[in-house]
Parts: sequence; C-alpha cells; structure tokens
Amino acid sequence: MDNNLINSISKLALSTVNKILVFDPISDKLESFSYKNNGLSLEKEESLTEYLNNLSNVIKKEYLTDYMNSISVPKLEAKENDGSIITTFNYKTLNNNDVINTSTLFNYKGNKCVLTLSMENIAPSAKEDNLKYNTLTLSVADSMLKIHNLFNLNEKALSSTKNVQEYIDAVFSSLTKDYPELKKSFNNLAANVSGRSLDTILIVDDDALTRSMIKKIFDQDEYKIVMAANGKEAIDYVEENSKKGIEQTSDHIVGIFLDLTMPVLDGFAVLDYLSERNYLNRIPVIIISGDYEKETKIRVYNYNIADMLEKPFDFDVVKHRIGNFINLYKSSNSLNDLINNQTESLKDIIDAYIKAYYYDYKKDTDNISKYISVLAKEVMNDYPEYNLTDSKIEKICSASMYYDIGFYSIPRTVLMKNGNYSEEDIKYIKNYPLFGSRVVNYLLSLTSDEEYKKYAENICKFCHENFDGTGYPSNIKGDKIPVEAQIAAIVIAYNNLKKSGSNAKDAILKKSGTMFNPKLVISFMKIADKMDEEV
Repeated sequence: MDNNLINSISKLALSTVNKILVFDPISDKLESFSYKNNGLSLEKEESLTEYLNNLSNVIKKEYLTDYMNSISVPKLEAKENDGSIITTFNYKTLNNNDVINTSTLFNYKGNKCVLTLSMENIAPSAKEDNLKYNTLTLSVADSMLKIHNLFNLNEKALSSTKNVQEYIDAVFSSLTKDYPELKKSFNNLAANVSGRSLDTILIVDDDALTRSMIKKIFDQDEYKIVMAANGKEAIDYVEENSKKGIEQTSDHIVGIFLDLTMPVLDGFAVLDYLSERNYLNRIPVIIISGDYEKETKIRVYNYNIADMLEKPFDFDVVKHRIGNFINLYKSSNSLNDLINNQTESLKDIIDAYIKAYYYDYKKDTDNISKYISVLAKEVMNDYPEYNLTDSKIEKICSASMYYDIGFYSIPRTVLMKNGNYSEEDIKYIKNYPLFGSRVVNYLLSLTSDEEYKKYAENICKFCHENFDGTGYPSNIKGDKIPVEAQIAAIVIAYNNLKKSGSNAKDAILKKSGTMFNPKLVISFMKIADKMDEEV
C-alpha cells in the first residue's frame, strides 16, 4: 500500500469516512478506496472523464461548479500557497443527502493528485419537503395562469415572438430562482411555446478531459453543451445548424470555447470560417490554449475574439467571463435587431425603387458586367500596378449592376427638359451618384463581403468622374478615381454609344486623357473588337 496515501489520509484526521477518492487528472484516472480497520483496499478504478461526465446524475446542479473547484489541482495549489492544506466542501446529492467532502493535494504514483474523503448524512425530514413543495405547487399554478393569460391576447399583441420570449423568461426565472431543480424543464417548455432554442455553448478541443472540465463549469439546465474534438467537427456542426435558418435553428449558440492546436482542422481554420460568415460579431469566442507567444496573441486578437484563457484555467474566472460576454453580446445583438426592425418600413419603400431599377436596367447591367470582365482582364495583364486579380474582377463585374441606381432621384420634370438646365437642375444631376451610393450602402449593409460593397459604392459614386477632373460629383482626377470606377466609365460609355449607333471605338479613343485614363484606353483598343462577342 502507498505510504504517501496512508499519510495523506491520516493528515485529514477524519473519524468516519464513507468513501475515499483519488483524482489523477494527468492519467485521467479515478480510484475509489474503502478504509476499514486502519487498512485501505482499492474497490474501483475508472476514467476520470467518465466520472465527471456522470457527475450531474449524482450531485445537484447548483453544487457542481463548487465541487469541481474542490477537486481542482490549481485551486488547491492556490489554497496551499495561502496556508490552507485541507479544503472542506458541503453539497447535496440528487437524493437530497448531505455530503461533506474534505480534500488535499498529494503525490501519488508520480503525479500530483487530489485525495478526497466523503461523509454522507441522512436526508432532511419529510415535513420540510412537504412544506417546500406545497409552496412550489402554488408558485407553479401562478406561473401557469400568467402564461395562460399571455396566450389569450389577440394576434397583434402576440405578433412579436421576441416579446413572448422575454415575458416567459421573466415568469420562469422568478420561479426557478427558488426552485433550481425545475430550471431545465421550464427552459425546455419556454423554448417550445415561444419558438426559441435553449442557449448553447460549443466547446472545441481535442482533449476530452479539457472538454469535460469546461462542461462541468456550466449549469446544464441553463445551457445546452455541444462538444467537438477538432475544427472540422465544429464547422460541420455550425454549418448544419445554420442551414435551418436563424429563426428555426435547432441550437442558439451563445458562446464558443476554441482550442488552437487540434488535428484535422486547427482553431485558426475555425476562426477563418466564423469570420467569413460574420459570426464573430454576434457570438463571443474564447480561445483556450497553451501557446501564448506574442505572435500567436497578435494573430488571434486580429480576429476580434472575445478573450483568451491560459491552460490550466480557473473555473470561477471562466464562468464569470463567459457569463459577462454572453450578456454583452446579447445586448449588442438585441440593439442590432431593434435597429433592423426600425428600418423595415424604409426597406419596403426602397424595395419598390430597386425593383423598378432592375426592370429598366437589366439589359444594360448584363451587358456592362460582361464588358467589364473583358476589359478588366486586359488591364490586369497590362498594368500589374492596379493589383487586379480574377477574384476581384469577378466581384467588380457583379457589383457594377448598381452603377446608375441613383438616377431615379432626378425629378422627371428635369429629365424632360433635354437641356437648358437651371443651376438647381444641374445640382440634381450631379448629385445623383451620391444618392445612389447611399442606396447601395443601405442595400449591402448586412453583407459580410466588405470588398464587394466597396466596389459597388465606388462604381456608383465615381463612374461619372473624368480623368482630367472635370466630372462629377466630386471633381477628382487621375488615379484618385478607383480603378473599378475608371473601367466602368469606359464600358458604360461604350454601351451607351453602341445603343445610339455611334462609332463607339473612335469616340472613346478621342476622349483619352480627358474623360478616360490613357492607359485603360490602350487596353480597351486591344480588345474593343472582342467586346460584342461577350454580349
């Protein structure tokens, strides 16, 4: 028998012990001993991970976090440094039995382990139980009456699902505050009747023990916990979940714990995926890693993550941080939702405007997109300094569809004049690209592709600028005009000249250096004869 183990038990000086446990996190083992007549005997050996996974089937939920802290090596080390060699912790089992745990650190089989001695007492009296649950019955009845009254409101009052959710949450939170054992069932009921899902935390780490330890931090009645062993599993889960749509999603993800070093796909691949889909603005991501080199920290924080935690971590700190982040992000998301709701009426108005533009301009926008593809590829080959790529050209072609969307802001009375414009008329004409760019900004405000949005705004705003600075609305010149707008200006002119029956090629050549960039005109002349092959 291990003398170190015997000495550690003697040091605890307990007279009556029901159970002796040795937690070995390094080897992922839990050993259970009996101690009778001053002798120890090993009764059971099992996986520590499995034991922790099943802990919620033994201990009441409200005691799980403190229990995990009482068997945490870092926690006990910190207490030892403060002079506390022994830690005592009281909790209740699901059978309502009181248990006293006394723990200490010791070296066992070459590893630093936790020794815990447990003493279990009898359950409280039946009289106390009856009193408690009689009160509970009245509380439940009151809550059910409130919910009943809610759903007897008229349809208009019930039209906002969000308000229904908030009301049900408020009713149930006051009830489960006094009766935490009901929290899970009431959360599930709230999810069913309001159409929402239980808040979900995603834990992504290739180490099973780390996943289990993080899982035990959280109240399983308050959060659904989903675990992934690598980046691919995490992405597959988010992808499958997102296919059901925001409102119909099976899980409402409110937080992600993410390891960086994993097989198959690492944490940076997951961050790339989340960033591309704009999830990082709505879900707090906490990095858990042992790699805290300066370069790693800089790279990680560039993704706009919520926080980084070093392994090993403090359970209380983790729970506090993620709780704060979840509340912060929820508040931010609620504000964004409110803003989006307030713009619904504006959207209805602008939708009709956009449909009219698409109807009138479809043939022109299709032609211009194809012309831009031909010219931009020639410019890419002729002038590398413009940094064009196939990917950028594809986006520019698509973004060109909005080039004249501001035209409808010009009053019809001005358009019918066909010349002899007043100063006020000219102001309307010269400012319509600015109005159009604001419409584009609104239309594409929720897109996660900022580059595409920039191309669309630039083409709309600057395609009427001239290379010599005589254009409008801003009178900028030369390469201060974005190259996508310069290319669009040439092909828009080409398309309009072709429709009027003019010699488009010669007309554009004559405007080289004044209306158009001479470099781009050279590229245009090379491929001018091929332009109509694309239409």
